[in-house]
Amino acid sequence: MLPDLERAGYAVFELSYDIPDAVRAFAGSHHIEYPLLSDVGSRVIRKLGILDEDLEAHHAVFGVPTRPEQLGVAYPMTFVLDESGRVERKLVEENYRLRYGGHWLVQELLGEAEPVARLETRTTGPLAIVSGRAWLDSPSYFAYQRLGLHLELAIAPGWHVYGPEVPPGYAGLAISIQSLPEGVRGGPISWPPPAPFHIQGLDEEFSVYEGTIDVVAPLEFTLPRNSGVVRLEISVAFQTCNTTECLPPNVISLSLEVPEAAAP
Repeated sequence: MLPDLERAGYAVFELSYDIPDAVRAFAGSHHIEYPLLSDVGSRVIRKLGILDEDLEAHHAVFGVPTRPEQLGVAYPMTFVLDESGRVERKLVEENYRLRYGGHWLVQELLGEAEPVARLETRTTGPLAIVSGRAWLDSPSYFAYQRLGLHLELAIAPGWHVYGPEVPPGYAGLAISIQSLPEGVRGGPISWPPPAPFHIQGLDEEFSVYEGTIDVVAPLEFTLPRNSGVVRLEISVAFQTCNTTECLPPNVISLSLEVPEAAAP
């Protein structure tokens, strides 16, 4: 991930409130190759306006006490600077514990997502009009990490599927993950914009997808350490139509086994 960012012209560094010895030990134990900066006393953190002044309340949510040496911690946040040092973007995390992984950052900045696992689809209809593949933006998960689940659907030429919002009586595109284990939670799906569609003689307004579409949904892994492999069973429901006919609603299924990353 770091070489990808460096090739794109990004310099990566990290700022924390920890003392230099602690920062140096952390970098060594985790084999971190980019600069880690020590902001003793949280002076820069305060100037940036990212001091977590409600740390005790945030710790209470997770049932852990706040130690005196933890005061001064910042909200987890990524700043993206231009060549002159001006802030172009700020990527804010929800809390100090649950965070996105590095693969997600590369995708956000470079618009790239390398599939790490290709999944086979199983269709129930007589025609393979819709095919799909799914992958996570990391080959494994850490405890308390948020990853992106990517789904690519390819629709055969001359056919379309209805978008997720349809009039009553029609089957819209729907994606669900079956039997998620406790400690894994799915977030809202990011749908690509569908195209408007009108059927002559009908008053309803439709929206459809054609060609290849990419759908992304976040997955939060709040599992404790040593939870092992997580199996994702993904179900995609849809209805396919062309200019003269609509087939009955159909479903394809995909499965993905996500191993837990080894402790550093």
